[in-house]
Amino acid sequence: MHRHLGLSAYVYGLGAGNFSQATNYTPGSGSDAVVTGDFFGKGRLDLAVANYNAGTVSVRKRSSTLQFEVSYTYTRNLSNVNGSPTSSAASYANEFGNTLSDPYHPGLDYGNVPYARRERVVASFLYTLPVGKGQAWLNNNAVLDKIVGGWQLGGLLLFQSGPFLSTTVLSDPSGTGYNIYGNLYGVGGRADTVPGVSPYAGQSVHNWSSNYYINPGAFTDPCANCGLPGYPAAIGRFGDESSGSIVGPGTQSVSLSLIKRFTVKERLRFEVGMQVSNAFNHPNYAPPSSLIVGVAGFGQLTGLQGGGGYNADSAGPRQVQLTGRLTF
Repeated sequence: MHRHLGLSAYVYGLGAGNFSQATNYTPGSGSDAVVTGDFFGKGRLDLAVANYNAGTVSVRKRSSTLQFEVSYTYTRNLSNVNGSPTSSAASYANEFGNTLSDPYHPGLDYGNVPYARRERVVASFLYTLPVGKGQAWLNNNAVLDKIVGGWQLGGLLLFQSGPFLSTTVLSDPSGTGYNIYGNLYGVGGRADTVPGVSPYAGQSVHNWSSNYYINPGAFTDPCANCGLPGYPAAIGRFGDESSGSIVGPGTQSVSLSLIKRFTVKERLRFEVGMQVSNAFNHPNYAPPSSLIVGVAGFGQLTGLQGGGGYNADSAGPRQVQLTGRLTF
């Protein structure tokens, strides 16, 4: 569905990976996007809903020696079809894989899209140091200018909130076989929340007394006793945690560069410099390696962003790189 100029255009899946021509409707209060399709091969249409809203504010400035830009983005990305494990549109469903938790109640999976982020600030700058020829300092010595003149300091600053996460259980509280047939990861849906208990362990990222990020006491398996004497095999429902209810570790990264360019001849130029990613070596933790209640390592931080392909924002441990380039 696409909404524009007071109309909502819907397309319907025809069952072979293709869609009908768009049909226009007058929208009421509701979603930004709605798609129907037979996600489960059962011969009837299922409803997929998405709401995406974002706003960006940016400031840009340029002068003879300094140029910079700062932008802030706030995003709300809500859906009940939160992840695509394969390229097939028929497999586009929630964070557990290729099915909704309950196709008869798709609202159960409606929430923050996993691994989306709410807020993001990005700033960049390039500053020509005020020394050497044509600058305020040390500007009358040609030999000294070759050494101290023409240096440029650049920077890229990134500050963003963490990705949205959900906890899961291995049991099958719904009794539908969801942990066997319903998804790619062998989990039975989201966990139950404990009322009044914070989902976070509440420790400073600068002074961890343990490596818990998620509070193990805030989530329970709703079917932990299922099948035991005196307990039913299932409780006929999924866990009550909403999708993306947890905000994972955020990112704070300042990367800097210092570069000087020399003109050797008219068509021969040389560049030398240094680049430092995450210059202050701030520890940016990756999301917990386990989000399954009762499994070893649940809610614990075991790695850092960057280095392993999780995050391409230069947020891993500090790295220093010396550069040299000859252009002719």
